[in-house]
Amino acid sequence: MAGEFIFVALTVSVLCLFGIVWLGRRWQRRRRQIQHEDVLKQICSARQEGRPVTMAEIGGRLGLQPKAMLPLVEELEAAGFLRCIAGTLEPTEAGDRLGMHVLRGHRFWERYLSDEAQQPLDRLHKQAERAEHRLRPDQIDALAEHLGHPLVDPHGDVIPTPAGVFPEQERTPLTDWPRDVSAVIVHIEDEPGRGLEDALSAGLRPGTVLRVVGKDASGITCETAEGQRRIPPAVAAQIDVRASRGGKAFEPVPATLADLDIGGEAEILGLRDRCSGLTRRRLLDLGFTPGAKIVAVLSNAGDEAHAYRIRDTLIALRQGQAEQVLIGDGAPDTSQRQRESQVSA
Repeated sequence: MAGEFIFVALTVSVLCLFGIVWLGRRWQRRRRQIQHEDVLKQICSARQEGRPVTMAEIGGRLGLQPKAMLPLVEELEAAGFLRCIAGTLEPTEAGDRLGMHVLRGHRFWERYLSDEAQQPLDRLHKQAERAEHRLRPDQIDALAEHLGHPLVDPHGDVIPTPAGVFPEQERTPLTDWPRDVSAVIVHIEDEPGRGLEDALSAGLRPGTVLRVVGKDASGITCETAEGQRRIPPAVAAQIDVRASRGGKAFEPVPATLADLDIGGEAEILGLRDRCSGLTRRRLLDLGFTPGAKIVAVLSNAGDEAHAYRIRDTLIALRQGQAEQVLIGDGAPDTSQRQRESQVSA
């Protein structure tokens, strides 16, 4: 009996060891495959953005040293996904197709996290990086259909079509934008993430209307509806803008429902453009549409939520939800003009 027990124990140990080795090798292969896909994705992104498609540029984006990048490039060349010509990395047809697939998955997943899950902009990139390698083509197509085929991700990056075509996008680096000309932010680069965090902390995000009022070696001073913002050169270089609609100067942002005191009455002007997905649909279904009259009735003990009377119905909203609803005093023509010039610029 003792001998049989020892034999069984040894057999189980050997099987466990083989299992661990097999899982380890499988994990290493999968990790290498992800690195290959990351290289191809970065090449496609660099080509679209006009960045240098070199080993140093792509490696820098991925945080890889040249000695780590070289084997990846050699493996991709051997697999028929990549060519290295005079120091420039050029994907083959197969490499371009795979890189575009991963890039579309990344940007659609960011759009999903922002629109449906209401995740903040500075948390989207890392989550999308994990998901992009698991999405199949049919899943990406279904995601695009569900989201309404958006043209850009939440940071303003253009989403390529299934054929690998990038829709044209009008944008100019903020560092090159002239003074005293109204502009709207269309893109904030999310790599490296520190620049995005600094831009968001300054109140800047895609859709923000601004005007450059000062430039010097230490940075750019911009005026927004919420006041002046001083932007370091490194952060300004990650922001792209275009002329605002009609080229008109921005007007003050309308107040939000979160600003309405208890007992106060207002008229709804609309919802913020960045209010999207499930939150937008829910608010619209509840009657938060332009022209509706609303009254702030009461708040809870911690003042974390308020109850509002709208269309003879009492509805409770958290502060974050109330901040998505724009309100005014009901003056004629004001709401539409403000909304078109500021919120939808």
